[in-house]
Amino acid sequence: MIRSQAERAAGLTRQLLAFARRQILQPCNTNLNELVRAGISLLRNVIGERIEVQTALAQDLWVTWADPTQIEQILMNLCLNARDAMPAGGRLLIETQNVEIEEDYHRVHPYALPGRYVLLRVSDTGAGMDAATLEHIFEPFFTTKEMSKGTGLGLATVYGIVKQHKGFIDVDSAPGQGSIFRVYLPAGAGLGKAPEDRANDTFRGGHERILVAEDNEGLRKAAKEILETLGYQVVLAKDGAEAVRIFENIHDRIDLVFMDVVMPGLNGPEAYAQMCAVKPDVPVLFTTGYATEANLSPARLPVPAAILDKPYGMKVLAQKLRAVLDRKSE
Repeated sequence: MIRSQAERAAGLTRQLLAFARRQILQPCNTNLNELVRAGISLLRNVIGERIEVQTALAQDLWVTWADPTQIEQILMNLCLNARDAMPAGGRLLIETQNVEIEEDYHRVHPYALPGRYVLLRVSDTGAGMDAATLEHIFEPFFTTKEMSKGTGLGLATVYGIVKQHKGFIDVDSAPGQGSIFRVYLPAGAGLGKAPEDRANDTFRGGHERILVAEDNEGLRKAAKEILETLGYQVVLAKDGAEAVRIFENIHDRIDLVFMDVVMPGLNGPEAYAQMCAVKPDVPVLFTTGYATEANLSPARLPVPAAILDKPYGMKVLAQKLRAVLDRKSE
């Protein structure tokens, strides 16, 4: 029960961070069509048999430079919002399309910057919304549902994720005529990356020595217990400055640094930069609940860094560690 409540609190926090555009994005060339196909196969049972789900996906769709996990969140929230608007059943249509925004459109809609976009359109035949409701739908905690049926963060989350991707979103709706949500994501270049198959995820430990820097005592102890359970040797530091001192003394015996981004005094990226002056390109895994672009900008980091979002469990931590350590040995 404690774990369940903690996960619910973490989920609420993630939604608030998404609205505030403070999430960590891990973008890549993303094939939106593949995300839609995978997402619909998972959502069909949740959407229910009363609702007919249709797709119309552009065959020559451009890739978009986006975080696949966050785009899946957009799709899920929009589909569940459509489901809730059709309690007696109806039709849910998901479409993709290439779109070029011209200057003429930008002059009428200043939020739509000119350029190439990949469009995700989600439409339903539900109850629709009046003009007064439309003015507030992207505000956090605004909801027309019963108190036990929603937090009012679903569309606010969508709005925040889209804005953080430098895209934009609009909606058309009227009472009794359903709703159409259009999400415009900037187009990328090159080939899209296929969605990861998580069905057969496994995890394993190791015997390397890991320096853990975390200013929260509870999280520091939890990380130590998880890592030692996985077989690793652990050295603890309560902040960035202490981590640097420890590293300078035993850097030849540290195989990886696992540290928080935001710490008092010397933050994670600053501490890591000092460590690299002693041992260049030492493997690192950062962890954070959020981070500003300044904290994680490439200029602040000597090498591209792996990032693990809080809260994390044993499985995801083990997978991230092995990915970083195994990359070092290649």
